[in-house]
Amino acid sequence: MAEAVWVGLLLLVLGAITAARMFAWGELIELGQALMLRASALGIPLELCYFALLALALRKHPACPRGWYWRSFEHHHLLTRAQRLRVLPFFYLGALAFLGIAIGIGLVLLGVLAALQQR
Repeated sequence: MAEAVWVGLLLLVLGAITAARMFAWGELIELGQALMLRASALGIPLELCYFALLALALRKHPACPRGWYWRSFEHHHLLTRAQRLRVLPFFYLGALAFLGIAIGIGLVLLGVLAALQQR
């Protein structure tokens, strides 16, 4: 598992270096901002749907935990199979949108570093 993390980090660094060489720093910043905004516009409604559906599903459970929304993912095991099929797609799509936001932030930071390097 540790080897996979190292390989992933190495690929991430090589991808960042390639992106910095292929695009101007202004393009990197604009690309990162566009990715962040689009992923946010998609991810926020998905997460709202996820929390609403999870609340409805957990309300039907006899042992509905208090404060479930602080660590919602720890209560997925309480869902029935049918509830999982309705609730979890929104969770996973929201997580992918969050990954898009994180990649957008990385692109903006990479653009800022490239701009500082050119000074």
